[in-house]
Amino acid sequence: MSLELIPVLEIGCSDQEIGIPSDKNPEIWKQYYNECHKKAGLKPYKKGLFFYKLSDVSGENLTKLILDHTQEMREGIFEREQMCSFFGGYVLRVGHQDQFFPQCCGELSDIWYWERIAMEENSYCEGHPAPQVSFKEGKITFDFSVRELDEPFQPNPPHLKLCVDGKELKKAVEVAKKELKYFGERLNKVNEEKGLNIENIEGLLIWDNANYE
Repeated sequence: MSLELIPVLEIGCSDQEIGIPSDKNPEIWKQYYNECHKKAGLKPYKKGLFFYKLSDVSGENLTKLILDHTQEMREGIFEREQMCSFFGGYVLRVGHQDQFFPQCCGELSDIWYWERIAMEENSYCEGHPAPQVSFKEGKITFDFSVRELDEPFQPNPPHLKLCVDGKELKKAVEVAKKELKYFGERLNKVNEEKGLNIENIEGLLIWDNANYE
């Protein structure tokens, strides 16, 4: 059974030319954001969610993301150590079905979570909620069950429990890391072209997270 770990960015955007809703209805706001993303040329990984594959983010939009994400650091408001990597994370896709999406506060640096899980090591996860994970004889089981008052997974996983082969997850992690390295080259290009002078920008926006050290 095929297993993929797909890096995605979580992107929120607004557009002054599109009327900002005065209504608090979440569906109206959802429609507003969908229109903003469409105007920006952003095609979501899955309709209704604001996750985007790295390769689907244009050079122009990537430049905007970098400038917005690093603005306060470049202006001296925040120190580098206070920064986080790009928001988003990884879609776990098994057998051509999406099983688990990045959760609240998920980041690209969560690749270290997935690498440790693939090595059958328990790990902290930046995104929350996170599944309970267990290991047995080379198999890795994710338990997505939650108690009544616990934070729910969004969107709901199709199965409460999912068992995957550890070797296949290791392969998926390596494929994802290769994609991240190419993405890092794109970050370096923008950094150079815009004269941002951000040291190790790929570390800042992809890899670095003190919680995984």
